[in-house]
Amino acid sequence: MAVDEILINAQPGETRIALMDAGRLVELVVSRPGQESVAGNIYLGRVERVMSGLQAAFVEIGLPRAAFLALSEVRPLGAAGNIGGDSIGDYLAEGDAVVVQVQRDAFEDKGAKLTTRVALIGRTVIHTPGLGEVKISRRIDNPESRARLTEFLQNETADDGGFIARATAANAGTDDLLTEIAGLRRVWSGIAEKSASGRPPALLWRELDPVLRILRDQGGGALRRIVVDDAEERARIKAYCRNASPGLADMVGADNGSDPVFAAAEIEEQIANALAATVPLPSGGDIIISETPALTAIDVNTGGRDGASQEETAYQTNLQAAREAARQIRLRNLSGLLVIDFVPMKRRRHGTEVLDALRDEAATDPGKPHVIGFTRLGLVEMTRRKKCHSLANIIMDPCPACAGTGRMKSPLSVAYQALRAAERESAGWPGGALGIWAAAPVIEALNGEAAKARALTEERLGRSLVAIVDEDMAADAFAFGPGDSVDAMRAGQ
Repeated sequence: MAVDEILINAQPGETRIALMDAGRLVELVVSRPGQESVAGNIYLGRVERVMSGLQAAFVEIGLPRAAFLALSEVRPLGAAGNIGGDSIGDYLAEGDAVVVQVQRDAFEDKGAKLTTRVALIGRTVIHTPGLGEVKISRRIDNPESRARLTEFLQNETADDGGFIARATAANAGTDDLLTEIAGLRRVWSGIAEKSASGRPPALLWRELDPVLRILRDQGGGALRRIVVDDAEERARIKAYCRNASPGLADMVGADNGSDPVFAAAEIEEQIANALAATVPLPSGGDIIISETPALTAIDVNTGGRDGASQEETAYQTNLQAAREAARQIRLRNLSGLLVIDFVPMKRRRHGTEVLDALRDEAATDPGKPHVIGFTRLGLVEMTRRKKCHSLANIIMDPCPACAGTGRMKSPLSVAYQALRAAERESAGWPGGALGIWAAAPVIEALNGEAAKARALTEERLGRSLVAIVDEDMAADAFAFGPGDSVDAMRAGQ
C-alpha cells in the first residue's frame, strides 16, 4: 500500500488527514483540540512509586494519571546479560527525576507507557541519544545502499548517541543527511539543557502535530499530491515543507473542484465503511471485525463459489480475507492482540500461502504488525504496536441501546459533521441565522465541547448558527433551516 495522495480536511474543531493509494483510503487520522496524542513527547518525570512486584515504576509527567515505566524500558541495553538478576530498584528510586518518552497514549484505566530510550525522528534518520548503535531499516534491501549508509552513519556516530537510517535515507544525498543529523543533535542538546535545569514534571519536547508528522513520515516514494482545503493550513504546511522537505512544497495545493475534497474523492463513504463491522469480499464472503478491550477478533465467512470445491472456496476466500484484514487493521488503527478466524483448510500449503498474503499486505504498515501464525485451534494470532486510539474509539461511542455491544457515532463526531455540512449547505438557506436541528446530546456538544469550533464556523460563514433540540431526530442525524424565527431563537442557544 503505497501512499500517492494525502488529502487534508481542516475545519474548525477537527482536522482529518486521509492517506490514499490509487483512490482507496489507506489510513485516516482524526485530530481534535483537547484529544491530542502525547505519543512521542519527551518529559522530565518524577518517579512516584517503584513496584518491585511488577518490576516497573509509576512516573508523574504532568498527565491526569501517572505513566507506566517497565524495567525493560529502563535497563541499559548493554546490561542485557543481567536480565533475570536485576530489579527496577537497581535503576530507579522514588523521587528520582528521569527523562522519558511516551511510547503509547493512556487507554481507559491504564496510564501512558514510557521508555527511557529516547528516539528523535527525522525524515531520513532517527537519532538515538545515549545508544551508540547504527541500524538500517529492513525496507532498504539493496546491499550496496545498506553498506554505504552503515559506513556513513558510523562515521557520524559519537558519544551523544547513534542513528537509524529510515527507508527514505536510501535516496537521500549526503548533504541532506548531514543537515538532518545536525538538526536532530541540536534538538537533543536543547532537551538536555532543559532537563538539567528543569523541575519535574515538565514537558521537554513535543512531537509534531499529526499533519506535519504524516508529511515527515510519508513524504517520499510514490507521493505525488497533497491537497489541503483550508488556505491558512495550506500556507502552514507549505512553510514546513520548504524548510523540512523542499521536494514536497510543490505538491501542496488546493482542490480545484466545486465539491469538498473528501466528497470529491468519495472518502466520506469509505470512512463510513471503515466504521462498519462487516466488510464484503469480492468472492461474496465477508469479514466481521469486533473490537474488545482485550483483543480484536476478525471472523472470515465464505460466499458461494459455483463449481468450486469446499477446500478451494475456503482457500480463495481466505486469501482475499488476509489481504483485506491487513488493510482494515491499518485503516482502523487496530492494535494490541488481533485474532483472525479463517475458514478451515485441510492443505498445509494453503495455510502457508494465506499467512504469506497477510504478511505481504502488512509489510508497509507503519504500525509494524507481527504475524505469529496459526494456533492449534486454527486461529491466526498477530500483534500490532499500540500507540494511540483506534478510529472507532475516536469517532464512535458505545451504543446505549445494546448494552455497549455495538457502536454509534459520538455526539461530538455528529456535531463536527454538522458544522462541516453547515459550510456546504449555508448558501441554500439565505437570510440571517442558520438553524441546526439535532438530538439533545448533539446540541449539547455544539454548545459545549464544539462551542469554539461553532464560533469559528460562524465567523467563516458570516452568520450565526442556532442549535435547536429536536427530540424526534435520530442520534446521528441533523437538519438545517432558517434559524432567525422567533420560535427558533426561543428554542436555541
